[in-house]
Amino acid sequence: MHRFLSQTAEYALRAMAWLALVQPAEPVLARELSEGSGVPPHYLAKILRRLVLAGLLVSQKGRGGGFALARPPEEIRFRDVLAAVDAYPTGDRCAFGWGACDETHPCPLHESRSALATAFREWSATTTLASVQRGAEHPSARLPAALRKTAARRRATVRPASRPTPRPSPRRRRRP
Repeated sequence: MHRFLSQTAEYALRAMAWLALVQPAEPVLARELSEGSGVPPHYLAKILRRLVLAGLLVSQKGRGGGFALARPPEEIRFRDVLAAVDAYPTGDRCAFGWGACDETHPCPLHESRSALATAFREWSATTTLASVQRGAEHPSARLPAALRKTAARRRATVRPASRPTPRPSPRRRRRP
């Protein structure tokens, strides 16, 4: 089967979409992200590093650490994700591999490939992670059961920002 996107591009979009859909309140461990998105852990580690370097994810080491979106989902375009993993197509690549082709020196597929590349660039520039969230809200959206379960569990543990976390009051010992 031929892929429209490279495997790296698909995995990067899948991991970022998973984070947008689950909306974790705290950073997510790479292991949980790997299990949830179905991306092999060693491959995902390389992708996550590139996404952090591109400023799309933040990472936190140590206890309570992990990965989280660096910006709100509506500010992260697919183009940004694809560019971070070097999967954004350039316009001068010949469909036949004959070097660069252009309007003055076109290959036999230049016109149709150029139209496809333009449509792809438009799609990736206008589609954000918020688009994924809206699509998942559709009643007939196909989402893996594990994703639905994880999202529901994580949302249930999120505390409202308006109510501070109660802290136990220090107890004084009574003197006899």
